[in-house]
Amino acid sequence: MGAMLFGALAGVAVGMLLADRGALSGLLSGLRRAAGSRPSDRSARRDRPADRVRPLRTERAPRRPPNDEAELEARVLETFRNDPILVDRPIDIGAIGTGIIELTGWVDAASEIRHATTLTRGTIGVNTVVNRLIVRGSTPAA
Repeated sequence: MGAMLFGALAGVAVGMLLADRGALSGLLSGLRRAAGSRPSDRSARRDRPADRVRPLRTERAPRRPPNDEAELEARVLETFRNDPILVDRPIDIGAIGTGIIELTGWVDAASEIRHATTLTRGTIGVNTVVNRLIVRGSTPAA
């Protein structure tokens, strides 16, 4: 019984301390704004800049194109390394101009050629893909 009485008194003391410091007015004004009602003049006067908390911005940094051809090659290579199909294919990736990537090598099926082209085009900074990939067992066109 004594512990319960002590807990109740401690709760009242903490509530009075918070009310005295104005912490509850910021909370109450936020609840009123969320409910659509206007705060009273008294609580508006007690609002301080510290009581108005803004949410953190979680925006991503703008996606920028790569600075040079080596960086562009590295981005495409990283894309291929993260792909479960193309990671094991002998494909050479070369930047042959600003925004231009050349793919050379062998794949197991024509669908893999389309897949490699799609992944390369989806890489930031790639404007053109020169595709010289060949399906194993087929002869290159002359």
